[in-house]
Amino acid sequence: MRLLFTTFPSPSHLYPMVPMMWACRAAGHEVLVASTTELVPAMRETGVAAADAGPDRDLADTIHSPRLATWHEQSRWPVDWPLHPEVLDGDQLALLANLGRRQALTAESMLDGLIGVATDFRPDVVVHDAVSYAGPVVAAVCGVPNISHLWGSPGLQRLEMVELGEKPQDAYAALFDKYDVPPRIWPTGWLDPCPPPMALRSDAAGYLPVRYVPYNGPGVLPADLAVHHDRRVCVTWGATTAKLMGGSMAGLFRMSVEAAAAVDGAEVVVATTAAQRELLGTLPERVRVVESVPLHQLLPYCGAIIHHGGAGSTVTAAVHGRPQLIITRRPEPTLNGSRLARTGAGRHLTHDEVPEGPDGVRTLRDHVSALLDDPGYATAARRLAESIAAQPAPSAVLPALEDLVARHTSSGGPDNAR
Repeated sequence: MRLLFTTFPSPSHLYPMVPMMWACRAAGHEVLVASTTELVPAMRETGVAAADAGPDRDLADTIHSPRLATWHEQSRWPVDWPLHPEVLDGDQLALLANLGRRQALTAESMLDGLIGVATDFRPDVVVHDAVSYAGPVVAAVCGVPNISHLWGSPGLQRLEMVELGEKPQDAYAALFDKYDVPPRIWPTGWLDPCPPPMALRSDAAGYLPVRYVPYNGPGVLPADLAVHHDRRVCVTWGATTAKLMGGSMAGLFRMSVEAAAAVDGAEVVVATTAAQRELLGTLPERVRVVESVPLHQLLPYCGAIIHHGGAGSTVTAAVHGRPQLIITRRPEPTLNGSRLARTGAGRHLTHDEVPEGPDGVRTLRDHVSALLDDPGYATAARRLAESIAAQPAPSAVLPALEDLVARHTSSGGPDNAR
């Protein structure tokens, strides 16, 4: 079987798919991963054959456009909103629609190059991350099934549909119209690595739960950190946050570092990038900074973690059974944080629930102290880790994926009308 993997051009969207790429390759299948030029170095680091689908679109105008001005300033949304979009207000629905349009712009910029890659590779199936709309279009052009690979967050992430329903947004449908193929309303299947206690289960056709296997890129853990410390607190804020928010991301990040350093007996390790380190300025003496060290290497030796709620950070910490303090600004991380808190394995705050200045540092310090001192959080985190470990590994899910592709081929294609 020939599998073409493609993704939105960000490492955080690529990384959750890498273990499935490895499983397919190890089983003897031919695997190619393709995205835009910016992602080529990260794709090469996976060890899987990679292809450059062409230049990147400058998304600064879309990220900071008036339509998305409130994207990083969101408070709590209604509980389990992906399953019940009818509970969202007009502003929330408009924000989701604008996010969908942004993803369509990204897809539009890479489609010609990606179709060229696919024409040469001749895939039997296209596997794409949930918001890479170029994936379904390429699959439609090639006449092969498309599999949506989620990244660990709850819900099916259908931003391309009006109000998360079954009517495609105009911008999404236009991607198919350009190549004279019908829109793919539903993928042939879903690969969902969300931990079962956090997941919003779905009856979607072809839904395949799979174990989340952490991959956070390559790196080397300093030898002296490879010793477990019950009161070691990891503070991290995601690899792409600085790119999206610039210097405005540093406030909560720095407050979290100061709060962890104020906890009695705590050892603080900040896992960050060189770009983010520059934004943090001078840090307390008790804080150690490590750059470009993968979380899946560091977290086994920590007692807790503070972070921004990205799926990679949330589920990597869950795999290792570590209590979490999640502080969020955007809808999807806020969903991650609220679902994680429900399991008892951590605490969740939105940015507007943290006071400014010293009061905010004291508030965060009290939350971190609770994670370290109350054994209930560690117990719940271990239960969450056990539920993840009980999920089928990517290699175990591969036969079901092969069957989906085979059934699509024999039936002549997916029923997108559903």
